[in-house]
Amino acid sequence: MKTTLLIGLTLFVLGCKEKHATPEITKNNPELVFEQDNITINTPKTEGNLSIFMLTGKEKINGIPYKTLSEIMKTKQVVVRETGHVNTLSVDNNSDAYVFIHSGDIVKGGKQDRTISYDIILPPKTKNTPLESFCVEQDRWQQRDNENVNAFSSNTKMLSSRTLKLAAKHGKSQTKIWHEVSEQKAVLNKKLSEKNGYTVNVAANASHSSLQLALESKALKKSKDSIYLKLKDLIKTPDAIGYAYSINGEIYGVDIYNNRQLFIDLWDKVLESIIVEAISKEGDTTATATTKKDVMAYMEAVKINAKTTDKTLNTATNFKTTKATKGHVKFSTEDLKQRKWVHKSYMKTDPKDRLKTKHRNDPLLHTMD
Repeated sequence: MKTTLLIGLTLFVLGCKEKHATPEITKNNPELVFEQDNITINTPKTEGNLSIFMLTGKEKINGIPYKTLSEIMKTKQVVVRETGHVNTLSVDNNSDAYVFIHSGDIVKGGKQDRTISYDIILPPKTKNTPLESFCVEQDRWQQRDNENVNAFSSNTKMLSSRTLKLAAKHGKSQTKIWHEVSEQKAVLNKKLSEKNGYTVNVAANASHSSLQLALESKALKKSKDSIYLKLKDLIKTPDAIGYAYSINGEIYGVDIYNNRQLFIDLWDKVLESIIVEAISKEGDTTATATTKKDVMAYMEAVKINAKTTDKTLNTATNFKTTKATKGHVKFSTEDLKQRKWVHKSYMKTDPKDRLKTKHRNDPLLHTMD
């Protein structure tokens, strides 16, 4: 009887221990959890040369229904207009919602397709908010086909390379952006031609210099769709609020959103942009596979000898740039009404580009005013 009781008690205790076992991912494991925002770095999903690490955690801005620029422009409740200046657009938010415009968003139409430099939050019923922008279509300053020359029709794409993103919101060089747009189209032509076995040209007859039209290329869509279908469901990861991605074993960026629904709504456009970047790097030198430790080190590196600058963009948005040694940069967008950050982006500049960042006053800026 005593033996039976002892065995039963032992099994009960062991059962309790198993039930309350410490999970694999804990705050005490610095390899897996980024302590600053309590972000868990999950095992990556890899397709070809692209690896995506989903980042999970608890959103701090919940219940705020931000609308994305893509969805709100479809309803025509937000109007993005030309101002006569290449690097400044104007936007009206005629809706009752807060609208989140993502840095790197491309607006199609006007006198030239543009990309937006910074994240910006538009409060409801606001008029004439300025948007800093850069041209991603070098050879046009007039109406294209039957588009509205004074305003922009849609936002379906965003910048699809690390160098372009950095040039737009950090380098501030229109010359650099035009160069990188041209480079990316040339590389995509080369990679897609090699993959398909016939000559591919992503440039469109309507405007050969347009990045937007190149990203709409049927040949590019065919190549990226097969990858997209294998990765799109990553957004269903419970508590996913961000991602890190590596191409050919090198980390290219980390983005975290403090509002899960915003991340979900942005996911398709974000995923497409990094797939395009991966396609443009196919066949390049591959390093050792990226690990969760590498992602952690990449995010931690921005703290080393860091200097932060602030830029208030409007009544709802503050934009912080934190620069550390060895080219690590963090961009933080703050919702001033919520008094919380809403988006953080970690990147690293190329050493060759850092040698060229002296030319802040780009001579080509405003030349088409």
